[in-house]
Amino acid sequence: MANELTVKDEILIETPPSRVWEVLVNPTYVAQWDELPEDYPSDNMTAGSKVVWEHPNGDQTITTVIKAEENTELVIALYGSNWKN
Repeated sequence: MANELTVKDEILIETPPSRVWEVLVNPTYVAQWDELPEDYPSDNMTAGSKVVWEHPNGDQTITTVIKAEENTELVIALYGSNWKN
């Protein structure tokens, strides 16, 4: 079985939850604070959405939205094919 690392974090931002949510799931905003592949779709990210980065050496990094409860909770899994178990 693969090792698992769980990270939980919380930050208070003085703006409506809907605005924070938009910045976290809208690719236009996500691209301002994180890299997205050039061909990433413009639709908002939802449960099941994936961002796949193909590395020159053939490795991949994959971010998958596991849970997306609008304005409430966003759970994301990160996988790196070159990570050692």
